[in-house]
Parts: sequence; structure tokens; C-alpha cells
Amino acid sequence: MSVPQEYFKAGKIASKVCEEIAKKTSIGDKVLDVCNEVESMIKNSGGEPAFPCNVGINSVSAHYTAEIDDESIIRNGDVVKIDLGVHINGYIIDTAFTLSFNPDYDLMVKAAKDVLYEAINVVREGVRVGEIGKVIENGASKRGFKVISNLSGHLLQQYKIHGGVSIPNVWVANTPPLKANEVYAIEPFLTTLDGSGVVVDDARRNIYALIGRKRTGDKNLDFLVDQIWNRFKTLPFTARWLIDILDKKEIKRMLDKLVQVKILHAYPVLVEASKKVVAQFEHTLIPTESGAIVLT
Repeated sequence: MSVPQEYFKAGKIASKVCEEIAKKTSIGDKVLDVCNEVESMIKNSGGEPAFPCNVGINSVSAHYTAEIDDESIIRNGDVVKIDLGVHINGYIIDTAFTLSFNPDYDLMVKAAKDVLYEAINVVREGVRVGEIGKVIENGASKRGFKVISNLSGHLLQQYKIHGGVSIPNVWVANTPPLKANEVYAIEPFLTTLDGSGVVVDDARRNIYALIGRKRTGDKNLDFLVDQIWNRFKTLPFTARWLIDILDKKEIKRMLDKLVQVKILHAYPVLVEASKKVVAQFEHTLIPTESGAIVLT
């Protein structure tokens, strides 16, 4: 089985967007503007966002994207994680990087990046995913940091961001091996030694995914479900992406109703349990007999 070429095209787009956004993002930028720019760049480059751009500031580790009228900004002293996905015909690339606007965390940010590359260096067909976790965990520890143990990398499949195989950030026994010509994302998350080393659910939820298509009996809700399917299939989306068809005051109410009747899943924002700062880096790659082909 060969790897679809869409992965390689999407990977080039993701790499370009990361490079440009990393250069442009600075103190005072609105999170909303960063998200909109990332997503526009992906579309203008010939791809589609595989999920809403995530901007995680300080202890916010994952699943936060800008609200429709988001007023939050990047401030001096922040550590900012930008996680983005690109898909072409449902073939998904997932990548992330961290920007430090606080010198106190520069070493942790560098450690997260270095640990990712150490993990990539052991990737090859047949290596068990727990061994990758061991490299990440040991690499963080020897640098004086702690991994977030309940976040992990993952197998990527067409229209599936999490394809059923997780790549842990800690040592785990009896795990499956990496397979050639499959596509995986590896993403270490690091925090300080006094952190909890786990994330917990925040009350906020602003990223959704379709998990069912049953009719509700409400023509407006059914119309929205059809629009979500036609636009995003089962990939994650956010309310910002629907303001061309719905009044922004109604969108949240309707999305919440669809979550209530189990047609949509809402992803909770994930924060470090003791509110410590978190750094993240991520690449998407393909294992081979001799190593990894890094797509991003």
C-alpha cells in the first residue's frame, strides 16, 4: 500500500504556514486574528483546515480556538502553542509549535522541540509506540521537565484525526508497533517539574465534531447538520466557520442543542491541572524500514 500523495502536499502547506505564522505572531496579537490568518493561509495554499487552529496560552494545552468575537490577546510573558491541521480530500497533516514571550520558559520550549526530534530519531517500522513514549519521557526528565502523561500522539487516517493508535508521551508496555506506510503524529507536551503532569477538562467548549446524522424534527437544526456534513464531514469545526449561514447569536444555542441530543461532540478545553505553563511541538511522519519520513 502506498501513501496517498495528498499527505505530502498537505505537509508542505502545513510547514509553510507554520514558518510564516511563527515569524509574524507577536505580543499584542489577537488570538482571533491568529486563528483566522492560519486558516486563511491554509485555504489560499490549496488545502483545507483539518480542524480549527488551536492557540493555547500558558496552561491551556489543547482544544482552544478563538470564539466568534474573541477579544483575548497574546501578552508579554505568555507561552503560546499554535496547533494546526491541513487536509486534502480528508488526508490529514497535524503539526504544532510553541512561541515563548517569557525568557523563564525558553529552556522548556527548547526541550519540547529537542525531545520531539529525539523521538523522531527512533521511529522506524516495527518500533513499538511505548518505546517512543520512553524516549520522550526520559528526554524531558533529563532536561529537568515533566511530560503531560495523558496527552499523546496518534495515527492519522482519512477523515480521522485520531485513528485508533496512540503514541504516548510516557513509557507504556505491550503497545502496538508502528507500521510502514501509515501516517502518525508525535507531539510531546512538557511542563515544569512542579506541575501535575496531566491535563483536565475546562468548562469551555468551542470545537465540535459530527458524530451522528439522525433527524431532530427541527428544520433549522436539521439544516445545520446537513451544512456541517457537507462542509466538514466528521472533522472538527468551530462556530466561527458557520457565521456565513447563521446569526452568530443563534449558532451557540443550536450547537449546544445538537451536543445535547448527541449529534455533535464538543471538545473540552484542556488545561494543566495545576495551571502550570505547557510547551508543545508536533510533527507528522511516515515510518519506513530505515527511519521516518517527516511530512511537516
